[in-house]
Amino acid sequence: MHSARSFAAGSLIGWGMGDLVEDMELVVSELATNALRHGLVLDERNLRRSGSEPIRMSMIRRDPLVACVFADPGSAAPILCHPSPLEPGGMGLHIVESMSLRWGWNPLLPDGKVVWAVLKS
Repeated sequence: MHSARSFAAGSLIGWGMGDLVEDMELVVSELATNALRHGLVLDERNLRRSGSEPIRMSMIRRDPLVACVFADPGSAAPILCHPSPLEPGGMGLHIVESMSLRWGWNPLLPDGKVVWAVLKS
């Protein structure tokens, strides 16, 4: 998680878009957490299935927009949950939605998906 946030912050500062660092770090944390929790494919011994791809992160800049993209081997669509007030989690995509201009996901063939969020400087 720390590496993903550092990569995002360093990229934004290098691009002269330091004003986005705090918001992007929060979005990156939520997307990375979701990729780790829901995107990894586990076998019956809780080991990553051979042949499955690791989680990958990319950032794409097109002034004044920056997209953060996470690819993972899971095929389940991200779901915007509505947890009860006493549940300890489930608000990650709400945070992503509130911090970003737009977010979404796309399936990858033969399996996997990308989840992305776009922020504006």
